[in-house]
Amino acid sequence: MKNNLSGWKNVYSFTLNQVLKGKAYRISFFIMALLFLASLPVASMLLFNNTGNGDDTSPIKKVYVNNMTSLEISFEDVKSMSPFKHIMFETVKGDYNFLVNHVSEKERTSVILDISEENGAYILHLSMAKDGPVKDIHIQSLGDALSKSFTNRRMASLGIGSEQLSMIQTPVEYKTTMTDNAGAEVIEESTAISFSEYWFAYGVLFFVMMGTVLTGSQVATSIVTEKSNRVVEYLLTSVKPLALMLGKVLAMMTSTLIQMLSLVAALFASNMISSLYTADGGTLLSQLLPDDMFANINIINFIICVILVFMGLLFYAVLAAVAGATVSKLEELNEGLTLFTLSTLVGAYVGIGAIRTLMGSGMNAYVIFSLLFPLSSPFILPGAIQVGRASPLIICIAVVLLAAFIVLLFRFAARIYEVLFLHTGNTIKLKQLFKISKDSV
Repeated sequence: MKNNLSGWKNVYSFTLNQVLKGKAYRISFFIMALLFLASLPVASMLLFNNTGNGDDTSPIKKVYVNNMTSLEISFEDVKSMSPFKHIMFETVKGDYNFLVNHVSEKERTSVILDISEENGAYILHLSMAKDGPVKDIHIQSLGDALSKSFTNRRMASLGIGSEQLSMIQTPVEYKTTMTDNAGAEVIEESTAISFSEYWFAYGVLFFVMMGTVLTGSQVATSIVTEKSNRVVEYLLTSVKPLALMLGKVLAMMTSTLIQMLSLVAALFASNMISSLYTADGGTLLSQLLPDDMFANINIINFIICVILVFMGLLFYAVLAAVAGATVSKLEELNEGLTLFTLSTLVGAYVGIGAIRTLMGSGMNAYVIFSLLFPLSSPFILPGAIQVGRASPLIICIAVVLLAAFIVLLFRFAARIYEVLFLHTGNTIKLKQLFKISKDSV
């Protein structure tokens, strides 16, 4: 084995240098980093700017009120709010269809408010010009103010004061508890995750899956390209096939990890920049996510997650290298990568199912299985660690199982890789791979 692996460092450094110098790698990396860096500031500007709050003046100048109920409603109190102090309220008179056409074609800064009653409920509907300066976000902001004013006016007409209205609108909460025979409350801690934690874990899974697919496809493409253009024959004069595989796999993994870690750094920087555009100067993620969302994110957990991602990339990259070596032509690459693709999809879908289960019912046997299963653990375990749903025992067992599978796969590759790398002709099937492995023992 030692002689078979000699020279892998030279292959690693050469391949990594070529990948990092590649124009396609640099352009794609620059585009992704730019998108990550701009994503949160742009989202902050869309969410917190031009909302009609604070001192921002609404572009709506007039509201035509079409009251089809028996209530006498005035919205003059809405003008006490800074964004709407300039708005005029006018009762609809004359032909309604003419008014609609007039607002759509000539008076685009005006809107029409229809008030109707249906099945005992009052409905407030705002209409605006299709391509005018008034946007959906302005309608939503004004609609919230009109709805609040309408409720207050209606309650006042019924003789209900603000204190009584507050009591009516006070939510009623109930709690169901379990007790033991002595009557003491039995507290059961929920292991379910929140909606925000679900999307965070799902995002981590998708991010790792994309890195896995990228690394595997690059490794397989490189191997098949060198086989098809006969460059491999020159390479094999100085290094063994197994050393060639190991060097290529580690080089592709390193380039992918550089991209992934850089994009994570770009996302953190993007989050910090987003504070320039939020309402109170806080970052966008702090505005949208719960305060305790990142309570489990620390340097130790981050290092553990990087190790898990590295091991997952290594496992799937070796699998892709073996699959790529079964193919002689680039046109047959998709067929040769069937096993790699299916394995990746199985691992990803098992992880997605576990995340859904965590949000619905919390930890159970299926979730524990997905955390330990080597095909799915690289996808779901990093996210589970960051949301605090993976115990140290589960992490240790998962790492040991994944390491064991990597060793087994590498031994399998060591037995058959030299035969595969020199193979030309039809794509080798899975049954033939096991036969080659058995004969080489």
